[in-house]
Amino acid sequence: MTAPEQKDPPPLIEDADVHYGSQTRAQGPLPFSVWVRRKFRWWPGTERYGGLTDRCIIAAIIAPGVIWATVSFGWVPALFVVAEALVISEIIYRVATGTMLGD
Repeated sequence: MTAPEQKDPPPLIEDADVHYGSQTRAQGPLPFSVWVRRKFRWWPGTERYGGLTDRCIIAAIIAPGVIWATVSFGWVPALFVVAEALVISEIIYRVATGTMLGD
């Protein structure tokens, strides 16, 4: 019994990027940061760090409203409104993801 003859090794692929056809569908819904970058190529940021980029964009959009509230009502009420919004959003996130009990 002799060993089978070895064939030539397969050629190395130069372009290893994956390209999907137009009819390819995701198995589930994509996160917003990935979806928007695949749909609109002009949207800033990469898919990997897109969530952070989106948060910075949202903060830049909301910042004038926070500054206006600070100037109009004073910094203490504006601080409490921002803190309350953060606490409420954290509660909603924890209820939605099922981590309310601190798993």
